[in-house]
Amino acid sequence: MKGADIVVEEVNVEVRSSLLHVLRNRGFSRLWAAQAISLTAQSMVNFAVIVLTERVTQRSLFTSLAVLSFVIPPVLVGAFAGVVVDRSNKPAMLWITNLLRMLLLVCFFLFDRDWSPSILLIGIFLLTALFAAVSQFFGPAEAATIPLLVPRNQLLAANALFATTYNASLVGGMAILGPILVAFLGLRRLWLFVAALYGLCVILVARLPSGDRSHEKPLLAVLRDSTDGLGATLHREFWVPVREGWSFMAGNAPVRTATINLSVASTILLVVATLGPGFVSRILGRNPEDVSFLLLPASLGMLLGVVLVGRVVRRVGTARLISLSMVGGALSLAGLALSPFWGSVLAQLLWGINAPADLLGNTILGGAIVMAVGLGLVNSFITVPAYTQLQEETEDHMRGRVFASLFMITGSLSMLPVLFAGALADWLGLVAVMVVVAVIMGLAGLATLSRRSPAPQPRGQTDAPPGN
Repeated sequence: MKGADIVVEEVNVEVRSSLLHVLRNRGFSRLWAAQAISLTAQSMVNFAVIVLTERVTQRSLFTSLAVLSFVIPPVLVGAFAGVVVDRSNKPAMLWITNLLRMLLLVCFFLFDRDWSPSILLIGIFLLTALFAAVSQFFGPAEAATIPLLVPRNQLLAANALFATTYNASLVGGMAILGPILVAFLGLRRLWLFVAALYGLCVILVARLPSGDRSHEKPLLAVLRDSTDGLGATLHREFWVPVREGWSFMAGNAPVRTATINLSVASTILLVVATLGPGFVSRILGRNPEDVSFLLLPASLGMLLGVVLVGRVVRRVGTARLISLSMVGGALSLAGLALSPFWGSVLAQLLWGINAPADLLGNTILGGAIVMAVGLGLVNSFITVPAYTQLQEETEDHMRGRVFASLFMITGSLSMLPVLFAGALADWLGLVAVMVVVAVIMGLAGLATLSRRSPAPQPRGQTDAPPGN
């Protein structure tokens, strides 16, 4: 292990020394800035759509539809987006997708008027679906552009910087800037503000170098030059590569298990995002946009989990950690749902049976925040080991298709639970549905824990992941 530790330390030193060189690269700096701005803007749009739906309907079923409007399109186009990007001019794909998203945000502004709720929601949901579909082409194009801008010996530092920015942008857009800007600008002005951000992204990526374009085969050119007919060409050029990735995932047990774990974690988060605004407004008695009181602690918990997960995996083992984290997530979700009940009891114990209303409300909110942190923490303990397992078990030539298919499968499996969670919440109540979801998650964790528990090991032997 000492040799491995030395290698890791050398890599860390190399990454730190390369960061300044990477940031001095003007082309990379523009791409990095475009990534940070566009991801933050995309998170703000998702937040604003959920808040608008809750304001208009006050029903969790429609909030579920809002979430599905930006979940379904990636499911439909995600597996094929990488194939299209591979055949295209990557920098051109970047500015085209940002330009289209800017125009769609202007359409959001035009739709967000004092129209009837049904017309308003139909328009917003359709625009959100188009926005989500276009966004699926930005990520692969961005990843493929990095090697065009950065020398090979600086790729590790560049990708580390992009990964850090990805998490920070999601937290900043959904839990910080989104709620703040909705409060200060209002939803209609927010659409124009985000449109301006995408316009800035267009400028940032407009003149990035294209690199070697000899391998590019645009879709229209492929269809024009093919002599096999439209159906046969589409089958050969798009469906066959995607199907190969699916077959690999189905036949590889570790990859299959990791995919299931990631799907469960994603579904739980989407359920919480769907029910969150209603829980905050109808159970905690605050404004729907105050859902940031839960999203921000959950996001901070996720970041804390990313920092700690390496140490925990070495002590517990990958499979056991995932199972225990599912049980912990169930307890956190149930604690969040029941926070008004146990929070009231805690407030009475601390300040007496006649505790002031403000102290009572703050105690309940504080308990919900603690549970949200725990939920974010265990989510990282599920997703990070599962993603690592996927990377270790997947060969280089298959990795892109596997991760594209993973996103599609995860979205597909999470759609129905999210939709029914909203409908059941309107029927049974938010708290009851959240508790039921927590019970299901806990039972799944206990089942996998009992099945995967290893036999007792001799002293000094650790349950470490393979390869460590």
